[in-house]
Amino acid sequence: MSRDERLARNQETFRYANGRLRERVLAAGVTDHRHVPFFCECADEGCTGRISATLDEFEEAHVTSAHFFALPGHLRIAAEEAIEENGRYEVLIKGA
Repeated sequence: MSRDERLARNQETFRYANGRLRERVLAAGVTDHRHVPFFCECADEGCTGRISATLDEFEEAHVTSAHFFALPGHLRIAAEEAIEENGRYEVLIKGA
């Protein structure tokens, strides 16, 4: 497995974990604008960063499978770029 494949797998793992977290938050009845501590979905295998975002922000950031949530300045894979930045997080797109 290449380095970029390993890094992409790491991103997918944290994206999956965030999806599960979202499901649990919804199941608990949280639908207002409270912030949830989502995992950073950067490529760094050792990243333990958290992104404070609402469920709406999370859903908007993940409109396609090519979008990832990351803390500003965190590790990216080649050919990724930020398509949104707000100071708390960036939305990265693959293949840009």
